[in-house]
Amino acid sequence: MTAMDDPGIPPVLPPPRRRAAHNIFWLIAERGLKAVGGVGIAVLIARHLGPEHYGSYGAAIGLATLAKEAVMLGFDRMVRRDLAARPQEAGGIIGTSTLLGFVVALLTISVLTALAGHFVGDAETRRLTLIVIWMALPQAFFSCEIWFESSGDTRPLVWTRNAVWLGALAGRLTLVFTGAGVTAFAILALAEWAATYGAVVLLLKSRQGGTFRLHFDSRQLWAWMREGWPAILMVLVGSTVDRIMVLLVHTLAPDAQAGYLNAALRITEVWWSISTIIGAVLLPRIVALQRADPVRCAAITQLYANASLLIGTGAAVIVTLTAPLLIPWFFGAAYAPSAMVLIVVVWAGPAIFPSVGRSQLWITRRLLIFDLPTVVAIAASQLALSFWLIPKHGAIGAATAIAGAQWIGVYGLTLAVPALRKASRHQLIAFRALFAPAATVRALFDFVKSMLKS
Repeated sequence: MTAMDDPGIPPVLPPPRRRAAHNIFWLIAERGLKAVGGVGIAVLIARHLGPEHYGSYGAAIGLATLAKEAVMLGFDRMVRRDLAARPQEAGGIIGTSTLLGFVVALLTISVLTALAGHFVGDAETRRLTLIVIWMALPQAFFSCEIWFESSGDTRPLVWTRNAVWLGALAGRLTLVFTGAGVTAFAILALAEWAATYGAVVLLLKSRQGGTFRLHFDSRQLWAWMREGWPAILMVLVGSTVDRIMVLLVHTLAPDAQAGYLNAALRITEVWWSISTIIGAVLLPRIVALQRADPVRCAAITQLYANASLLIGTGAAVIVTLTAPLLIPWFFGAAYAPSAMVLIVVVWAGPAIFPSVGRSQLWITRRLLIFDLPTVVAIAASQLALSFWLIPKHGAIGAATAIAGAQWIGVYGLTLAVPALRKASRHQLIAFRALFAPAATVRALFDFVKSMLKS
């Protein structure tokens, strides 16, 4: 029996609140820097490559992202929880996840290589895919990153990752200004990912000292498998559908349409990544209060739901008002159709933000199985809508499929299934808070201020 199987173990306690606040600050600062710099360089690359080549590049990167997510098997949240709960067993936890990641990475690379050879008809997209899917191999060390985050020691991690990222950013600028082809960008993306995890592993080794040893723990692996099999299914179903959208547009519509969708998705990814920051602020406190103070826990849980829906909706409103002006200005006149694509797809945010929050809460309560019906419903709806809409409407059809499927899976299914409706009461109540946004902002501000003072 492992520690996670013992119901008598006390709840996971977060680091001291001031240290947690500093931890959050560094994560938010990193996200902010990469959001601004990432969008900026994406704009330059998109303008340099043009919609057709940018669509091929986006399709390949989508498959690479699928490969990286497959390596984690959806276990990353359990790894984070277990490292925080049992730091003394970090060698076994990290060693087990790394070995598992290597095995899954090699299998994923083999499968995607075979599929690309048979089903990706475009030679350029196929060539790019065969390069970037190797990003799955360094992804096997993902738990090394999680160790820093779960221990509250994020400052050196942020500096290390950003040093590699800035080097890669300089490389991309060089490629743009020297007129390099799309293959060079794919090679650089692979090199950046390998350098990032190489640097993180060396950093972990230096922080832990010579006594730190990675080893495989079969009991830990089986414990994850018993609890996490729904996460594996969700990766296979949900992530696959999400990450092949640009490829579907590239296959079912003219090449430029894939470029329009890829440009829009680069913008929305910045907004949607904010959902993880909200979780970093609120989740540790929710976990700590689940047994110690259930009333306070319920209040913060509702605040989490309110803030998720408010930020998702607010982002959609802002993007809707600004996209027609900003997209042609940033990406160039060739990408003008991306503005309407962005306006449609960003309205998935009011479903995605609360869904991410709900999933995180279910993980802390070992209710991961509740998320499986939602993921399956979203994937099935998105695929059905995609094959219907993309041949007729191209990138806008894909955007409609993405946004529509999120609302169907997150809210439609929840309202239709009593068990999900009961488990999602905080997310449904949050719609009332939309009529008093100032109250949510004030409560979130007061919560963060209390962390800084403690």
